[in-house]
Amino acid sequence: MKNATAKDPVCGMNIETATAVGRTEYKGQTYYFCGSKCKEKFDRSSEQYLGKSAAAPKSSGCCS
Repeated sequence: MKNATAKDPVCGMNIETATAVGRTEYKGQTYYFCGSKCKEKFDRSSEQYLGKSAAAPKSSGCCS
């Protein structure tokens, strides 16, 4: 069975929803995060990350 995945709206990383480090409900939508730093950034300024396409995932350790 395939695990559900979601894209972290901050860094663009694809993550499994079941093992996501963070999760936030915003305007009726659930967003999942690869790490606490991405969740904190989204919680501080959600609108900044919505509507923009997170292009390629950052591989430089933005997340933890």
